[in-house]
Amino acid sequence: MRKAEISRPDLAAAAVRLAGGLAAVARICRVARQTIYDWINERRVERLIDALRLSRASGVAIEKLAGMMSKSWPFPFSHRARSAGRGRHRQTLRGP
Repeated sequence: MRKAEISRPDLAAAAVRLAGGLAAVARICRVARQTIYDWINERRVERLIDALRLSRASGVAIEKLAGMMSKSWPFPFSHRARSAGRGRHRQTLRGP
């Protein structure tokens, strides 16, 4: 016989139920119903805007829905990544 595993509560499923069910949450978050099934299976909401909308609709804290995305959160801001293609873009706008 297996030992009973201690798992964290499925707050994504609870929030979906509190917000009115799958169809209601799909309309509120503007996502497909399959996406909501994915949230329930993963026990967290991937996108932050969807977590915010679900949090407001259900009353469950956003921190409990989204959780930490990675260990390096918040991501360090890099100027190099944002300005990589700007030089070439400006040249094409100026013309010959």
